[in-house]
Amino acid sequence: MGDCNNKTNTSNENPNVELFMTILVNIGNVLSILYNVPQMWRTHKLKKADDISSHFLWMRLSAGIIWSIYCIYYKMWYVIISWTTTIISTTQILYYKYYPSPLAPVTLIEQQEQSQSEESREKEERVEMQLLKKNENMHGYGEFIPFY
Repeated sequence: MGDCNNKTNTSNENPNVELFMTILVNIGNVLSILYNVPQMWRTHKLKKADDISSHFLWMRLSAGIIWSIYCIYYKMWYVIISWTTTIISTTQILYYKYYPSPLAPVTLIEQQEQSQSEESREKEERVEMQLLKKNENMHGYGEFIPFY
């Protein structure tokens, strides 16, 4: 059985692995910072985030806080940078989710959905009016039709 106190130091055994891991963590941190930028930019530009799930955002924020605590405790400064970026971007998106700007631009998709809903309402009203007229004519309350 192995002895718990007999730990090997892997950092002195293979410097090539250490260099590779350092490069890998730096690439991961840069990607973690960069993947937040497009969504932050879109949210800032639109001044709203109603199309993003609030469950997703709250879980992402919670994970970021928990990972940040872990990284601070173990002094993993490389990793704390990316989680801090995630926390900041998620906070910004949550802000626009719950407090959208009244001057937020309407996207083309939203305009199309609004015009389609207006058209469908108008169509429903026309059909309803036709049914009412047909019903009136059937019961003799509409036009006078002579009976021969």
